[in-house]
Amino acid sequence: MFGYVTVAKNQLTEDEYKMFCAYYCGVCRATAAQGSQAARLALSYDITFLAIVLSSVLDGAPQTVSKGCAAHPIKKRESVLNDPAVDYAAAVGVLLSYLKLADDRRDDRSFKAAAGMAVMHSAYRRAGKRYGAESDMIKWQLDILSSLEESGCGSVDETADAFAKILEGLFTPPFIEDEPTRRALAWLGYNLGRWIYIIDAYNDMDRDFGEGAYNPFLAGGKTPQEQKGLPETELSLTFTLENIASAFELIDFKKNKSIIGKMIYTSLKAKQRSVLSGEDAGARKIVFAGMRCARRNEG
Repeated sequence: MFGYVTVAKNQLTEDEYKMFCAYYCGVCRATAAQGSQAARLALSYDITFLAIVLSSVLDGAPQTVSKGCAAHPIKKRESVLNDPAVDYAAAVGVLLSYLKLADDRRDDRSFKAAAGMAVMHSAYRRAGKRYGAESDMIKWQLDILSSLEESGCGSVDETADAFAKILEGLFTPPFIEDEPTRRALAWLGYNLGRWIYIIDAYNDMDRDFGEGAYNPFLAGGKTPQEQKGLPETELSLTFTLENIASAFELIDFKKNKSIIGKMIYTSLKAKQRSVLSGEDAGARKIVFAGMRCARRNEG
């Protein structure tokens, strides 16, 4: 379900791009430090976006160090370290990855999911011990979502709400205490989660129809042909993007505002156009750590 938050690299300045990659590498290193090499393989821009948004409401410039890694053994790369938002995002990535595997194992009795859970178990326990409230919240909301899916819920809004509340909670970590900032971050997270769920369900219609899998757009025997191109879907997604932008404007960012703004105003809109036009229909977005920021001019 994750993989829809992207970065329009050609819209960023050279310095902005380097800073974004430093956060990406920082989350990757923090994930490894928490004992989960497996979770690094599923590291996405979504988790990096969480890290950079939360870091950017905190005072102080990010601390970066230049280090090599397995993905880039020759040329050292800048990484943001010793940042509570980066460490938090890494832990959240572990929690989400593990609990998604648990959900897949329960629904599909997937051997791959069970194997992944075994590999990530110690890191999950460590992250869950540190962020127990967040772990419990994710499990609670995934249970609600699973119940809706099992009942064949035909309301996209209702199923999207269950997922949106996960990101609403994750965007308000305990180390951010200013109440107006927390409210704006919660609204940003909620609408981002809603947008991700709806765009993912829309993008997966053909695959889910072929596999007989649940999809809120297809509930009640509907077909992709009937559901694609409906103006109300585009209106709902666009309205949700506008809510994300409104929340963004309410937040007092201490740094990186331009990077975050370009991701919201340019990259999310571009991804929505791509999905609604069918250009990346059904694409699965598994990305290996370190590969995305390897070249300045890659796609």
